[in-house]
Amino acid sequence: MEPGAKVTGKLLNILITIASTCGFVLFGYDNALFSGLIISPWFLRTFDDPNASLLGTISATYNLGGFAGAVIAFFIGNVLGRRRTILTGIAITTIGAVPFAAATNLAQLTAGRTVCGVGVGIMSSTVGLWQAETVPARARGAYLVGQLLYGATLGLFLAQWINYGFYNVRTRVAFAFPVAFQVVFLLISTLLVLGLPESPRWLVKKGRNNEAMEVLTRLTGQDDAQERLQQIVEVDALEKNVNKSRYQALFTNGPTQNFRRLCLAVGVMIMHQLAGPNTVTYYLPRLLITFIGASRKEALWISGLSSVDSASATLVAIFTVDRFGRVPYMLWGAVAQAIMFVIIASLLGTAPPGNKSFGVAAVVMLFVYYWINSLCWLGQSWAYPAEVLPLQIREQGLAIGNMFYWLFQFMMVEITPIAVKNIYYKFYVILAAFNVCMAIIVWLLYPETAKLSLEELDLFFHEEGSVGVKIEGEAL
Repeated sequence: MEPGAKVTGKLLNILITIASTCGFVLFGYDNALFSGLIISPWFLRTFDDPNASLLGTISATYNLGGFAGAVIAFFIGNVLGRRRTILTGIAITTIGAVPFAAATNLAQLTAGRTVCGVGVGIMSSTVGLWQAETVPARARGAYLVGQLLYGATLGLFLAQWINYGFYNVRTRVAFAFPVAFQVVFLLISTLLVLGLPESPRWLVKKGRNNEAMEVLTRLTGQDDAQERLQQIVEVDALEKNVNKSRYQALFTNGPTQNFRRLCLAVGVMIMHQLAGPNTVTYYLPRLLITFIGASRKEALWISGLSSVDSASATLVAIFTVDRFGRVPYMLWGAVAQAIMFVIIASLLGTAPPGNKSFGVAAVVMLFVYYWINSLCWLGQSWAYPAEVLPLQIREQGLAIGNMFYWLFQFMMVEITPIAVKNIYYKFYVILAAFNVCMAIIVWLLYPETAKLSLEELDLFFHEEGSVGVKIEGEAL
């Protein structure tokens, strides 16, 4: 039995959330960190002031690493379980941080950044899954959205303000310290994961029902644990009877509608990238310099405000996501984001030469967009896939979703500096069109998952089940 086995109930859920949050701190931290590093004097001097195309490629190597990490998670997740897969990601990220922090040439920089991406890709494919399978259904949205938003927002906040804190430092310390600082979160996450239990659903899947019973007792209490175990065992048997091979199950619809659910999970992760958040996260300081002629110092501290902007949206999302559901947030969020991009494109496209007021207004709208995205899409893009996928293909399905997430993030990060330079305001017209299409897709195709246990969702999608099936007892 794991250390700290006496921890039970809500406290245990909170500790699992904190451990998962540390994984997403790295996701937010590494995404935002590079935006400040690429305008630092030491970086520009050491790496010969890379042009827009090369800069996009350097930034995007992290996303290629994330894609590779998701591929690795696809194959090892079911074998190792949630905890050991997360620990594998932590180890790889730690290894990658060394050449990244010590880089003095492009080869070292891209190698270290890519390896860090591999580790974070493995973790991001797993931490949400681990949490979704352990927290109660009635508050699953708050826990899942909270771990992502608090993690990503905290990572964003720390990266941006650490970059600002090193504004006057012109030596390699201004580059190496922010990169090496991520090891702090890796250490915290390692200590927590080592002391917390495995997912009861993975244990059932592996036939370790007695261990699953112990974990469920800690999570829900003795009275509900046996009933919850029986529900998990029944759904696991149903899925295994429908599809004998888990790889075959990924691409077969059948009574449990696995392929449809895989498409829903992958679709929401692709749409989040096409919504455009990383066109802001990765390049906000450069956009500020381009749009309003900000100095480097101004660009860094104004960029730091975006983390405060995102944090305020986080608080709203955590307290409302289970009340209003996933689908309304994604639908109306996409509509609002499209409107913001239309306004931004209009301001940039009609700005008189030398007039900064239009650029300032565009930056304000960019911050409004970022708030909306943090509220409506950032958390949902990870929570919804972890909920909608059935147990038999949950590890592989979430890993496939992550592959597409990282690939499309790579695409958006790669093209943003080139697009802003060459087509300028028209780039935001394209992003607006993406968001309109997203709203239509969500409205037509996406069912609600809020407040249903993972087993109730399996019955919801089963061809012979009925909408709104309820299982008596406390849902987990």
